[in-house]
Amino acid sequence: MASEPLKINDERFLINRLIDQAPKSTLVREFFKNAEESAATATEGDRKVKIYPVVIDGVKKLAFWNTGIGMDDEELRRATDLSSSINKEMSLEGNFGIGAKVSGLTMSKHGIRYRSCKSGVVNEVTIGFDDNEGTYVRYDFELQDGSSETVLDVTEQVTAEGVDVTFDWTEVVLFGESPEHDTVVYPLGLGVKVDRSYITSNIFRRFASFKEGLDVRIDVAMTKGGGKDETGKTRQLKTLESVLEKLPRHERIKEGDVCVHYIHDPKHKNYSHSLSALANPATASTTFCAIVHKGERYDLKTGKGWSAVAPIFGVPFGSKVITVEIEIDDELALPNQYRDGLTWPNDRSPMEANDFAFYVRELMPDWVKDIVKSESPKSDDKLDDIQADLQKLLDEFRVPTPTLRPSHHKSAVASSNSEEGFDTTECTNVDNDFEKLELHEEISDHPADSSERNQRAQKDKARKAPDGARASRSSLALERVPEIEILIEPEDIAEKELKGRAGRYYKESQTLFINGLYSVIDRMAGELEPELRNLAEPEFVREVILKVARRSLAYRVGKAACFAISKRRAEDWTSDDLDRATTPESLSIAADDFKQSINQARKLAKELIKSEKFKNEDAA
Repeated sequence: MASEPLKINDERFLINRLIDQAPKSTLVREFFKNAEESAATATEGDRKVKIYPVVIDGVKKLAFWNTGIGMDDEELRRATDLSSSINKEMSLEGNFGIGAKVSGLTMSKHGIRYRSCKSGVVNEVTIGFDDNEGTYVRYDFELQDGSSETVLDVTEQVTAEGVDVTFDWTEVVLFGESPEHDTVVYPLGLGVKVDRSYITSNIFRRFASFKEGLDVRIDVAMTKGGGKDETGKTRQLKTLESVLEKLPRHERIKEGDVCVHYIHDPKHKNYSHSLSALANPATASTTFCAIVHKGERYDLKTGKGWSAVAPIFGVPFGSKVITVEIEIDDELALPNQYRDGLTWPNDRSPMEANDFAFYVRELMPDWVKDIVKSESPKSDDKLDDIQADLQKLLDEFRVPTPTLRPSHHKSAVASSNSEEGFDTTECTNVDNDFEKLELHEEISDHPADSSERNQRAQKDKARKAPDGARASRSSLALERVPEIEILIEPEDIAEKELKGRAGRYYKESQTLFINGLYSVIDRMAGELEPELRNLAEPEFVREVILKVARRSLAYRVGKAACFAISKRRAEDWTSDDLDRATTPESLSIAADDFKQSINQARKLAKELIKSEKFKNEDAA
C-alpha cells in the first residue's frame, strides 16, 4: 500500500485562521511584488506597474495595475485560490502565492476585485468574507438571465469606460472593510492613520531593487509634494540604488557571504529633505539600516528606531546621514511564512540586522568614521580623567574581554577545527605583563599600535584560532571602559531613548551615553549653588556647577556600568543577568544617589571657579 498524503480535515478553520492572523504590514509588499513579477513577463519597454485610486460608489479604493501576461477565466479562478499562482513557480525560496490574498483579505474582508485582460477579453473575480458561509469565498453574481457566476466577462463594461484592451494587463482593487472604507487614505484598516505617502515609502523602503526595465508610477494622490487633492497624474518611483549617483559617497565592502553597503545621504544645504528624497520626489526618503536579501529589505530600522540602535553598528552619531544595507547571499536566509522577516536556515530562528552589527563595525571604511566624528556633538569638556579613573577601577577586577559566542552564520567554523596551533593555552601573568602599560595611552591611542596591548588574558577553555585570524579591537587583554558621551541636546537625548533615564550602555560598541538633562543634575546643582554663588559672577558659577554635576553623573553611571561588567567573572551571573545590570533603569538608580558625590563635586567646582578667576585677573 502506498503512503497516504496528509489532508486537512477542517479547511474552513485553517483558512480563516491563516488570514485572520496575517500581518497587515505586508499588504503593500505582497500586491506590489505580484504586480512586479507579472509586469516582468511583458516585452522590454512595456514593463509597467501603476498604483492609483479607483472610485466605486463615490469612495476611493486602492488599485494595483500591471502589464504582463494576462489570465483567462479559468486561470483567474485558480489564481484566486490560496496557495495558488499563475505564470510563476511556487517555492519557499520564490514568491509563493499566499501572501497577497492572505494579507489583503485581513484588511479587505469586504472584497478584493481581480480583473485581467488576456487576448482582448477582460475577466473579473471578487473574493472576500461571506457572513452566511462564515468563511472566505469567491463571490457569486446574479446575471440578467437569472443564473449566477463567480467569474464574469466584463469586457463590454471596461471598453465602455475607455479602458484599452489591445494588450494584456491585470488590475487588483481593495474594497476594504466596508463600502465606506477609503482604502487609499486608510490602506491598513478603517480609521488607521498613515502618512499620505505611506504606499510609496513602503515600497521604497522594502525593495532595494526592481525587476529590470520596470517603470513604477504612483498617483499624486498618494505621494509627497503637490497633488494631495488631485488624481490622474503620476510620479515615477525609483529605488535608492538608482539615485546613488546623486549622493556624495557610497561603498560596498564584502566579506564572505556578507556585503555591507555604506551610504552617505545628508540633507540638502538649502532644503530640509535628504539628497535621496530630492532625487526621488515620489517618496520621503530617510536613512535606515536593514538586511537586504534577494533585492528586498528586512528588519528595517529608520528614524528614531535607527538612531536608538545605531551605536551597536558603530554609528553613535550620524545616523541621520548614514544608511547601512547588509546585503547577504541568497542561501544565507529564508523568509518566514508571511515574509515580514527572515530566518536562519539551520534552526529557523529569526534573523535580525543586529546579528551582523560586528561586520558593520569591523568593515567600516575611514570616510564613514570621519562622518561619524564630524556629526558628534562638539564639547570642550574632556572626559579623559573620568575614563582613566574608571579604567583603573575596572582593571582591579581583571575582567577579560568577552569570549567568542556561538554563531548562526553558516560560514562560522569552530576554532577547534584548525589544524595548526596549540590545543591548550599558557597562563598569562596579568600582574607582570600589563603593569607597564600606561593608562593614558590605553585611552588615547589605538590598541593595535602596541603589541603589548594586544596580549589577551586567556582561559583554559581557549582554542586555537584558524590561519590568518587576528585579534579584533574588542579582544584586548583586559576589558576597556566604555567611551562616555554626554548628551545635552533634547533631540539627541530623545533619539537615544534617554528621556527620564540617566544613561544607556551599548556593550557591542562599548559606548555609554549620559543624559545631560537628567533630573538629578538640577537637584545636585540646587544644593551646590547657594554656597558657591558668591565666589564669582553668578551666571558663570551656574555654568560651572552644571558642568560639574554632569561630570559627577557620568562618573556614577560609568562606575555602575564597570561594576556590572565586572560581574562577568562571577559564575553565578548569566549573560541575561549582566544585561539587566546595565539597563537604563539600573544605571538611573545608581545615578540618583548623588549625595555620595556631593563633596567631590563641591571641591571640583571651587577649583574650576578659582582657576577661572585667576585667568581673568591675569588677562586684566
